Amino acid sequence: METQDDLLVRVGKHVPGFGGMYVDLDGRLVLYLLDTAQLPVARSAIEAVFGPDRVPAAGVRAVKGQYTVSQLAAWTRRAAAVLDLTGVTLVDLDEARNRVAIGVDDRLRVKAVAKALSSMKVPRAAVVIDVTGPIRPVNRR
Repeated sequence: METQDDLLVRVGKHVPGFGGMYVDLDGRLVLYLLDTAQLPVARSAIEAVFGPDRVPAAGVRAVKGQYTVSQLAAWTRRAAAVLDLTGVTLVDLDEARNRVAIGVDDRLRVKAVAKALSSMKVPRAAVVIDVTGPIRPVNRR
């Protein structure tokens, strides 16, 4: 079964400058594109990959992205190794920010994560490190 990231990469194969998407507060689908003039092609690719119902009635708009979803997916796979570091809570391709997102339980962990990323050849500018707080198990009764 394909993941959300797999589907985004498929869109990127049709639109090489595609960097991700999200729905804004006005209900519009916002697409990150290296070339915003590619909006019509990107919209068609999203409809082909995700289905026409994925495009909301409020419409679609493009914003300038810095990275392609293929780049972000590759860096996310490499960055997953930081999950072995104490205090790292998540690694994700964050298509809503056109970045790789990494969560840490405490701000004091940021420096160690940044150092590890440089050895993995993941550009620091492509990563957002968020302090998520510790992960606590949920007791189900």
